[in-house]
Amino acid sequence: MKWMTTLSPLLLLPLVLFLANPRDATSQGDTKSAEEAPLPSVSDNAPLEVEVWGGIRDLYKIAAPLPLGDPALAAEVKDIQENDYRLSSLFKVLDSKSFLADLVAEGMEIQKEPWVQVGAQGVVKCRITRAGDAVELRCHLFETTRPDAPALARTYKGTPSELRGLVHTWVNEVIRHFTGTPGAFGTQLAFARKHGPGVKHIYTADWTGGPVSRITRNDSINILPAFGPGGIYYTSFVEGEPFLYRTGQRKPVLSHPGLNMGATFHGNRMAVVLSKDGNPEIYVGNADGTGLKRLTNSGAIDVSPSFSPDGSQIAFVSDRHGSPQIFVMSAAGGGAKRVTFQGSYNQTPNWCPRPGSNLVAFTGRDGGVFDVFTVDVGSGQVRRLTQKQGRNSDPAFSPDCRQVAFSSSRGGIYVSNPEGLNHIQVLPGEADTIRWSR
Repeated sequence: MKWMTTLSPLLLLPLVLFLANPRDATSQGDTKSAEEAPLPSVSDNAPLEVEVWGGIRDLYKIAAPLPLGDPALAAEVKDIQENDYRLSSLFKVLDSKSFLADLVAEGMEIQKEPWVQVGAQGVVKCRITRAGDAVELRCHLFETTRPDAPALARTYKGTPSELRGLVHTWVNEVIRHFTGTPGAFGTQLAFARKHGPGVKHIYTADWTGGPVSRITRNDSINILPAFGPGGIYYTSFVEGEPFLYRTGQRKPVLSHPGLNMGATFHGNRMAVVLSKDGNPEIYVGNADGTGLKRLTNSGAIDVSPSFSPDGSQIAFVSDRHGSPQIFVMSAAGGGAKRVTFQGSYNQTPNWCPRPGSNLVAFTGRDGGVFDVFTVDVGSGQVRRLTQKQGRNSDPAFSPDCRQVAFSSSRGGIYVSNPEGLNHIQVLPGEADTIRWSR
């Protein structure tokens, strides 16, 4: 089979549909499988009239003045820390130009009144020192209602190149202090990006905007990255066919005839899409490609698996009722249940990994434009994260589910909170098929 030399992420599912069955995918009819639950009477062409989260969340007002110590490193710490607080969607970072306190006299302590006067509820004081190739970051968090002693104090040691990670670790602890669970700072995004005509590569980056690293080195199309045991898994056409590879390993993990793509993981278990038996179907097995078991057998196209937090269920896309929609089934196979009933084209599900969560983010087409939505697979409630902001697709939840990253035609990768608020560009440049490390 001669494969296309370029792939658009939003045309990936239509391509799969065509390769598996070269007839119009939207005219498949209502092919019904014995494994499905009964469907309510809802039209696929119903408009995506969904609840849009609104209002303004009360953010915790935090002040993060310039740290004491090494001036150059202090400026770096301040920039990283303030950016993390903004991205968290939990804090309002106060403008340092408004500060009234005598920072030199205060040192690593605070005086209550100057900070209350500027509206601060919390104040972070840090000191960064350097001795040769070693740095020490010492930070205190004060609450202005209890200013006499820090509510949180930590000291971190490392090298100058590790400073970004040290600051992320501190901010994660601040978030844990207020919420009970740490933040996701220090985790990474993986994504595909064009690299010249007919070439796509896999990249990774700190999700807050850190340096971008290229993972693949061939001159072919590499797509659909996923963080898994031992490295990053991705589909590559380097041998002319879409085989599944893992970083650090030259031999394909899977090289069955047809499609080998869309790998996703829960521990050492892998769900993947194969078309070796005809239609693209979902299989589950070990991360090394052994022990594969076919889960879907609907006679339609079943792709894009995503595990639930406990690994007991899988969200996926199927066109078994005429258009791509989001379904959920048991990770052991069977019991498939459709969970999206509005919109004629829904794809790329990504399950929130927070334990007990029923929330799945997905891409939906509304009025010819792709946007990002979430659906509660228990209640069926759909909520919208983007609207009238260009084309938005390929959502991926952070490990703590406090952020959703997605590709946007506004330029690069954006994040928002699951309410669709606090849209911030974190990485410029084209990016698609985004995945978030755990």
